[in-house]
Amino acid sequence: MSIKLDEYEKEVIGIAEEISYYLQKSGATFADSQDIAQDVLVKILEAELVLPFDKLRAWLYRSAVRAYIDKYRRDKHYHEILQREFFASEKVLVYDQDGYEELYQAVADLPTKYQHVIDLYYFQDMSVKEIAHILGYSQSLVKINLYRGRKLLAKNLKEKGYEYENF
Repeated sequence: MSIKLDEYEKEVIGIAEEISYYLQKSGATFADSQDIAQDVLVKILEAELVLPFDKLRAWLYRSAVRAYIDKYRRDKHYHEILQREFFASEKVLVYDQDGYEELYQAVADLPTKYQHVIDLYYFQDMSVKEIAHILGYSQSLVKINLYRGRKLLAKNLKEKGYEYENF
């Protein structure tokens, strides 16, 4: 292998910083994005696994996205328990996010495979090729999931009385 380990570690650290930025752009707090990127970085360095850069970046992104989703689910579950156990429903204030809450909720209600591609494509502004690389899918599968996800999203929104023009 022509690359020295020090250079490899520097490259991995650079990718970890990139991942932290991506997670922040996805809605993670600065602290959470740093923690997840650091955990993924430590995992690859402790494994003493040297992957080619094209596979390394994809592996790190997939690992970070999975870790973020796991953390989000744990936090959401914890929040639901708090709401159910400690707050009476009449005291909970309705939270509004500039009219897009319905859209985000509709996307969140989709099957996971559609959520990921729709989020990355529309909300993170990534190309089909980038999404395929990050999620480890073929570009064809990303396109199929985008098509099916959009179709299901439109159907679900229409059932709730919304049209695309509303968003």
